[in-house]
Amino acid sequence: MTRIFAIFMAAALLLGCQQAPAEAQLSEAQRAETREIVREYILENPEIIEEALIELQRRARDREMQHFYDAIENNYAAIYQDERDPRVGPDNARVTIVEFMDYKCSYCRVAAEWVSNARERHGDDIQMIYKEYPILGPDSTEAARAAIAARRQSEEAYEMFHLSMVSASGALPATRIDQLAALAGVNVQQMRTDMQDPAIMALINDVRNLGQSMGVTGTPFFIIDGAVIPGANEQALEAALQRALTN
Repeated sequence: MTRIFAIFMAAALLLGCQQAPAEAQLSEAQRAETREIVREYILENPEIIEEALIELQRRARDREMQHFYDAIENNYAAIYQDERDPRVGPDNARVTIVEFMDYKCSYCRVAAEWVSNARERHGDDIQMIYKEYPILGPDSTEAARAAIAARRQSEEAYEMFHLSMVSASGALPATRIDQLAALAGVNVQQMRTDMQDPAIMALINDVRNLGQSMGVTGTPFFIIDGAVIPGANEQALEAALQRALTN
């Protein structure tokens, strides 16, 4: 930190000279001398560049996380209280986990294993709110529409169908979606009829707008009792869950 402070002070001195009154400015020779001091210091201590970059990255991450926390506060009702969103688990659960997910996302498949395991271990202590957030093309949108339509038949049908699709690898054309739906006990004909309801696409668009306004650029994206965990970082997910359960 002492090295970084010294180099930043020298750089600040140069910058300050440009903004000070004329009588207070360094001469051109003095500025040249200061530049040479800075240059030599960097050449002798190149590791300060890495240290500075690490610090810049940390500050950028902090700004990004603060943006997410502000977005959660500003969009609380849309995140937690939209009754159109699929939910699994009791409303009085100790911990609420929100997941923005896409059925074609391979990382969502990895995260789904952690979610299933967490629900097995903690049961009714957890409620999942799934934000159907298809961002990987038409097949993703088709799968999301099918899942939301299946929920109209029952929460149980949705959960089985959701797990089937999120666990599936490869493409999700309409024929495969129908096969997975049938295996999950969904009435496929009724599902296809319900998928034509404009309200289903309206929900997907609302979730997309919410995610974009929050800066959710990839899936999965988790919110665990207010803590933000982008990606399928199982260690971070588990740590956030345990903190929430002990609060």
